[in-house]
Amino acid sequence: MSSRFLTLFIVTAAAAALVATQVRAQQIDCTVKVNYESVGASHKDLLQDFENAIRTYVNEYQWGTDPIEEKIRCTFDIFIQGATGENRYSAQVFIGSQRPVYGGNKNTAVVRLFDEAWEFTYLKDRPINHSPYSFNDLSSFLDFYVYLILGYDYDTYESLAGTPWFQKASDVASLGRSTSQRGWQPITSGYSRAQLVTELLNPKVAGIRVASYHYHFGGLDSLGTDPQKAYGNIVKALDVIGKVRENIEARNLVFKTFFDTKYMELADVLQGYPDRTIYLKLSRIDPSHQKTYDEYRVKE
Repeated sequence: MSSRFLTLFIVTAAAAALVATQVRAQQIDCTVKVNYESVGASHKDLLQDFENAIRTYVNEYQWGTDPIEEKIRCTFDIFIQGATGENRYSAQVFIGSQRPVYGGNKNTAVVRLFDEAWEFTYLKDRPINHSPYSFNDLSSFLDFYVYLILGYDYDTYESLAGTPWFQKASDVASLGRSTSQRGWQPITSGYSRAQLVTELLNPKVAGIRVASYHYHFGGLDSLGTDPQKAYGNIVKALDVIGKVRENIEARNLVFKTFFDTKYMELADVLQGYPDRTIYLKLSRIDPSHQKTYDEYRVKE
């Protein structure tokens, strides 16, 4: 993918002035934490370098060719559930990423996922190697989520710009589907890696990805300089998602992931919007978080 140049504007009361042009990065700054409480002492010893091996692999691999300007921050919280065989383990993993809000001193969560079905093989003191054309239950899992993180991040700066990264994730998922391991098979309910990336690339839900761009780049990034324009873009994003929701299943993972990641932030950000009925709109679009929206609607 060629470098993307993001033009950021600071709007004053008098005029808009060009202030920065930034190259997006394809490098990762990942915080990795591993919880070993559910495994015995012997397995803890075998896994003692596991956390550092993952951190080294994710952070030192060059995921793209764009010049490094700003690394994408993410988190892998890994909970080892137990040993399932010789050097084989099962784990649950929280995956999250964030990006800065321009014009402010804060970050916004871009995606949050919880994967309950990771099965992998780890050999102590053996480095993790990138194998894009063959399936590896350890590196392929990491590759898949790094590609998702990159795709979600790029979508926030340019409409549908994350597609090449989601396609890479889909290629990994296709390799995974050739195995019998959990998490890589499409399912009709619940979460699966294959199901999420399939839906991300489905034109029927592209509107949710477009809305992410309007929400982040047109909305959050402009709140500090042009609140009226920013809130207009946030409401526009919600309207787009509302229309998409009418034509997809309620359990769609792209829809669910967006609101599971953003519902608290949406509720808080819209405290500055003058029309409190916006929370009723939120509840209609995203009824699973209605309790939170109702609390913020009546909040002083």
